[in-house]
Amino acid sequence: MADVAVVGGGPAGLSAALFTQKNGLDTVVFDTDGTWMHKAHLFNYPGIGSQDGTAFLETLREQVDSFGVDRRQGAAVTSVEETDDGFSVATDDDSLDAEFVVLATGANRDLAESLGCAFDGDLVEADLTMETSVENAYATGAMVRAEEWQAVISAGDGAAAALNILTKVKGDHYHDFDVPDTAAQVFGDLADEDAGAE
Repeated sequence: MADVAVVGGGPAGLSAALFTQKNGLDTVVFDTDGTWMHKAHLFNYPGIGSQDGTAFLETLREQVDSFGVDRRQGAAVTSVEETDDGFSVATDDDSLDAEFVVLATGANRDLAESLGCAFDGDLVEADLTMETSVENAYATGAMVRAEEWQAVISAGDGAAAALNILTKVKGDHYHDFDVPDTAAQVFGDLADEDAGAE
């Protein structure tokens, strides 16, 4: 059983996975690589002057992989159902149980609908932490916004979901704020090399 199952491998899903795995929660990402980021060129993402969306995704995937996220590339989720202990996430080949689920499937809201999440018109209802009406189920990005799709917003939604999950698990308001000493601990020699290059 995983702590967190993330359905979708775009900016929202990978950001959620990065935060949860980095902070000690066993996280699995189901990624069909159908994200609209492949059609994007980022001029409007803080810290990035200009980058192709596919190249951005490759960097983000490497980052989540480096923290040990179980990224199941090409695994299409067919259903998400509530269980006594959380959720069962099924693909054509397998199933996984998880305490929390983050739905990051862009504008495709089918899984949220079948899970029983409340809707406001065509949009999945979510609070400020991206939690839906189904406890411990989160919806992000284009699922909760009417035609307001943007990589920074999606990543922020994924981070908000992850921080709320961490707050629930850790029992206090959780802060994911790294300082240089933490970076050296997490990244080892790589962080030292970056600091020396400044």
